[in-house]
Amino acid sequence: MLVSDEYIIERVEIDERELDRDPAGVQLRYNQTEPGIIRDGVDGIAVIDESDEQYRVDFWGYAFGRLYVKSEGVEEIGQKLTSNDGEIPSWILDSETVNADDPPWWVPESVAIEPTVTCNNCTETVSAQEGLTPRNLPPSIDGPVVCQTCWDRQ
Repeated sequence: MLVSDEYIIERVEIDERELDRDPAGVQLRYNQTEPGIIRDGVDGIAVIDESDEQYRVDFWGYAFGRLYVKSEGVEEIGQKLTSNDGEIPSWILDSETVNADDPPWWVPESVAIEPTVTCNNCTETVSAQEGLTPRNLPPSIDGPVVCQTCWDRQ
């Protein structure tokens, strides 16, 4: 679940068509790095500030819905989704919805607003959204990360 039950004020059952796919607020996008796998779950989240103590969280993808959460719930989302031990972040803040000079209070300071990765094949630095971590890399690529251009050449 996105947020612990103790931080949820209300769950709202809505029809998927009611969700605005480009809502106001800060958006996080799931970063699909495995080109050969289709993933079911949540692909996007919007955190919308409604008051000092209540936030609306819209989420969409295979699963979708709306939550109203306490500020602690928003902080939990920031901690869970922006912490990553992998080569490429699994969740990326949408830079069009976040001011890099003034990120929301619930985004940890260590989180890059526009993260980049280095391709282990061509050594180019690309946006983390263009980085891939395929399970079956050719032996000629020395490392777990490849850019979309190099992957397309394989």
